[in-house]
Amino acid sequence: MRLDNPKDLFVYELSAMYDGENRIAEMLTEVADRVGDETLTQMLRTHQQETRQQAKNLEQCFQQLGTSPQQVTCGPVEAIHREYREFLDRQPSADVLTMFALGGAAKIEHFEIASYRGLVGKAMLMGETKCIQLLETNLLQEEETAGKLERFANELGQRMLATA
Repeated sequence: MRLDNPKDLFVYELSAMYDGENRIAEMLTEVADRVGDETLTQMLRTHQQETRQQAKNLEQCFQQLGTSPQQVTCGPVEAIHREYREFLDRQPSADVLTMFALGGAAKIEHFEIASYRGLVGKAMLMGETKCIQLLETNLLQEEETAGKLERFANELGQRMLATA
């Protein structure tokens, strides 16, 4: 894939996010099945549904552009997943694994927020109105999820410290 102009860059970055959203959807199943807190499990499953919809929103954006996703690996998501699997090898307790998973989820959400902000900006510069709407929808969901995860991590951390 040649990258000769701003639209090429936009499609490249959109493709990376598409790969990332699909990887995240898979990863959420893996993590939700292992964490030791039912509230977090439910939060992750709910976010998985949102993540699948976010991937569909990206597909609609590709359609608007008259193109399809390129084969681009989302390095940050891949790295966070690798970090999670390496952490599992250390056989953490259920509570520690839950806290680690919350931290990993927060990292991903903040990466997604930054990525979607950049994509929205590029879509605005290119006048891609439909893509702007789809990307802003994804961005708002990511911001909401990040807030929920941060609040829950704080509550869970306080509970764990109280019983330690």
